Amino acid sequence: MKTASHFSAFIALIAPLMFAGPALAGSSSLTSQMAQKMVAGAERAAQEKGYSIVVSIVDKHGNLKHFHRMDNTSVGSIEVSRLKASTSAKFPVSTKVLAERSAGLPSNPYAAVPGFLLLEGGLPIMSKGGVHMGGIGISGATPELDAAFAQAAIDQLHQ
Repeated sequence: MKTASHFSAFIALIAPLMFAGPALAGSSSLTSQMAQKMVAGAERAAQEKGYSIVVSIVDKHGNLKHFHRMDNTSVGSIEVSRLKASTSAKFPVSTKVLAERSAGLPSNPYAAVPGFLLLEGGLPIMSKGGVHMGGIGISGATPELDAAFAQAAIDQLHQ
């Protein structure tokens, strides 16, 4: 019984560390506050250009962290932004770079991967230290502007 008691005490001691995740370990994780800050930067950039956009932010595992749809955006932009974010969360490169890589290979292999979208406007979210934290996808403008708005979001994060 004494061993069980020691084991229980040990678990009670380390449980907070086991479930605290990367934040306690010193690595970067994407928080809700960070995602909200990014959305504000993207929305501001879109408004300056006269666009309404949809923003999806996912963690490095592709799980939705934050979603924002401005007024007057198309319903199709919801799924497009989500797929762009998810693609850049799975591979820590922009959707534009991934599209260019795929197009340069025989049979355009990444185009056949389910759940990938090879359309500019998805960027990986990296910490200041270079740790991949997730992906952001924006839809509602042109692919080039979507990417610019995503970059504005990331720039806002690092201010």
